[in-house]
Amino acid sequence: MGVRPDDVLLPAAEAADKAGLIRHVLAGRHRFAGDDDDVLPICTPSGWLVLVGMGPQAGQDGLRLRRIGGNLFAELAESGLDHLDVALDLSPGDAAELAYGMCLRAWRPPARYKSKIDPDEVWSLVSATVVTSDPKAAEACFAALSARAAGAALARDLVVAPGNELTPEHFVERLKALESLGVTCEICDPVSHGLGLLQAVGQGSVHLPCLVVLRWSGTRHAAAPVALVGKGVTFDSGGIGLKPAEDMEEMKGDMAGAAAVVGTLYALAARRAAVNVIGVLALAENMPSGRSCRPGDVVTSHAGLTVEIIDTDAEGRLILADALSFAAIRYRPRLIVDLATLTGAVEVALGRHRAGLFCADDDLAMRMMAIGDAEDEPLWRLPLTAVYDDVLKSPVADLRNCEGDENDGEEGPDALHAARFLQHFVPENIPWAHLDIAGMTEAEEDGPLAAEGPTGFGIRLLDRLVVDIFAR
Repeated sequence: MGVRPDDVLLPAAEAADKAGLIRHVLAGRHRFAGDDDDVLPICTPSGWLVLVGMGPQAGQDGLRLRRIGGNLFAELAESGLDHLDVALDLSPGDAAELAYGMCLRAWRPPARYKSKIDPDEVWSLVSATVVTSDPKAAEACFAALSARAAGAALARDLVVAPGNELTPEHFVERLKALESLGVTCEICDPVSHGLGLLQAVGQGSVHLPCLVVLRWSGTRHAAAPVALVGKGVTFDSGGIGLKPAEDMEEMKGDMAGAAAVVGTLYALAARRAAVNVIGVLALAENMPSGRSCRPGDVVTSHAGLTVEIIDTDAEGRLILADALSFAAIRYRPRLIVDLATLTGAVEVALGRHRAGLFCADDDLAMRMMAIGDAEDEPLWRLPLTAVYDDVLKSPVADLRNCEGDENDGEEGPDALHAARFLQHFVPENIPWAHLDIAGMTEAEEDGPLAAEGPTGFGIRLLDRLVVDIFAR
């Protein structure tokens, strides 16, 4: 039952409180104030009654309702209750949004990674019935939202998978879930397709790199597709430029950009979205060995530009460069968006609150930022300028992949360096946005839409962007 601030009961709660039990409880000493994140279970003579804070009436949008739903699930997941009847006086669309929030929050790591489940961690809550005036309309609204939730869950499953399991080959195997929805999957060998940078990054591993092209054709119109490109480094040791041991286990998640692309394609296909989209995944494991690329190596990219590799741990921009060039030349898309856990610099600049957006198209940038805010996947636009381009000049090649030692050890704006490097591989006539999502793919603590761990960042943003702009 719903309650707003100042103990204002929603109609369903008012009708159910004939005996005055709810008002009696609200008059007592407790911390329930009717705010969005308030949940108060009450044991009544006829069973459990749960009061849910609905916040003020003004400004109750879809995002707030999702958060209310997520908080409701999180508060009651281990309560011993196994089913909820949610009677919050919601319209069909609002009911769908609240249920969507519950679904997003209900993801957890697969149990198969543990030999024995801790009884204290078992969730009792398994189902909910959301009451609304028009269930069929609510179901129609929920269909698209539940597809997004399923896509986010798939992406989280990929990100949480350990590196010894989710090799590039196994990543490809996991894509069968999309094929059953009508998404085609093409595997491209880097050597035969001229993807020299992708091959260089992955050649040190026993698990061979590959480029995967996913294609969803949701309309018969011959319109050029939207291209979504994801960095898929299934484990990043740094290569010969080995990373410090501290927190290296987190590098199993360096494929979160590719996971977001997979989740978005799943969401679009699951609800038969009327759009044509390709997803390009650059998959590799960056490991040190006798076959690894070395600092100082010069490699020819798919675009024909030669690149001097200065730092083998700046590998993400290398594989993305080939993937961007491949997508642009082969498919001539109407828009390219790439996602990557690319630089620590963007996390230093923005913390874990927003992803970095680099985009030369003002209209596209503004639209993406507005959608990001609405979907609780916020972005912050960073400058894409030529002021530091000198650091990408190489005396022996067309480009180098990152800054050298000219600044006496002082680190420059590496997120900008990476974005400008990538820009060389996208034709000027194709709108392009680069999302540096480092810091956003893992939550450090529980939140209303995701528990601590993988967030599936990017799926809600991209799904809505593609459909809002291009659905016919």
